[in-house]
Amino acid sequence: MPKPFLNRKFSAGDLMTDLLHLIKSRRSVRRYKEKAVSRETILQILDVARWAPTGGNLQPWRFVVVTDPRLKEEIGRGARFYFLKSHHVSEVPVLIVICGDTRKSDWYKIDCSLAGENLMIAAHALGLGSCWIGIYDEERVKEILNIPDHFAVVGLVTLGYPAEIPKPPPRLDLEEVTSLNSFTPGKASGLVSRSMKAGPLSVMGKVTGILLRPIGRILEKLKGSPRGG
Repeated sequence: MPKPFLNRKFSAGDLMTDLLHLIKSRRSVRRYKEKAVSRETILQILDVARWAPTGGNLQPWRFVVVTDPRLKEEIGRGARFYFLKSHHVSEVPVLIVICGDTRKSDWYKIDCSLAGENLMIAAHALGLGSCWIGIYDEERVKEILNIPDHFAVVGLVTLGYPAEIPKPPPRLDLEEVTSLNSFTPGKASGLVSRSMKAGPLSVMGKVTGILLRPIGRILEKLKGSPRGG
């Protein structure tokens, strides 16, 4: 496990290199250790989240920290990755629900998403893993957590000490996503090549792992069960 970024000593000259590495080495973590995250660490991460850019400095975000296993289980029932259930929502030590005040700002979705990125980078800097969850039953989440009607749930973020370090996902080449002065189609690539760098096929190994996790849990339970005879 790499040493937490914020606990390291570095010179001013190394800061940019370390920061760029930190951003590029962040991963979406879906398996976590059964290790509690301290209140101090959670507050340190949220303190970084609230320093995200915000239109008009309106700061329309509200962070709901969920540690109650029963609440996480209920919220997790509606969490999905495409057609796959996001089991880590129920199993993670800490779940952060990011809410946006629809009455305070027209840009609450953007502001809260920027805060979510800050949150995940800060977690990575402290040696924790995280994962943004974008598909869930919003009305059910609001009901479970008593979130007022004028707040929208922008996203969920799982938070905990990683039990896995996922491999880097593929990315489209910079030439395929960048233009200068006016929009251009970018570097052309074949359909097969592009599908292997972006979209569900590019993370098929990860999807397969998610599919096999319930089977693995069943096998672990069977292995630990007393045998008759």
